[in-house]
Amino acid sequence: MISDGIERGIACFKCYASQSGHEKTDLLCSHFDGSPRFQVYCPSSTLCGKRTIYSKFKTPMITTVERDCAPQKRTVLTYSDNKWQNREEIVTSAYKEGCFIGEDRGAPAGPSEYCFCGHHLCNSSEPTKTINMFYIFILITVLLFATLL
Repeated sequence: MISDGIERGIACFKCYASQSGHEKTDLLCSHFDGSPRFQVYCPSSTLCGKRTIYSKFKTPMITTVERDCAPQKRTVLTYSDNKWQNREEIVTSAYKEGCFIGEDRGAPAGPSEYCFCGHHLCNSSEPTKTINMFYIFILITVLLFATLL
């Protein structure tokens, strides 16, 4: 679905995984605390996004997160009134709400996880993989204690 013009918007959290190439080094995701300094208004988006990047070098798994507006704006060249004009559209069907694992390109720690959500400031949560591992750890701990009793 495509929406003409910039008629919607959403408030999202924005932070960068690293500071290289970014002017605002105070917006690093490693310092993310959900405070207002990480909040941005996204006039060209209907969804917030979060990408969780998993890296593994000579150390245990390293998790890096990026938060931002979902890129949904498309500029289309149209001919109207005897002249060419740029028209902005929001492609609302570009993403579905929820999380998915990206394409596996052979990285040692596996592909990134992408999450999209459609309500204000919704992209502050922990990565799904981390939450699932936490619950698995709790379940195993409970089962171990139950078998010892």
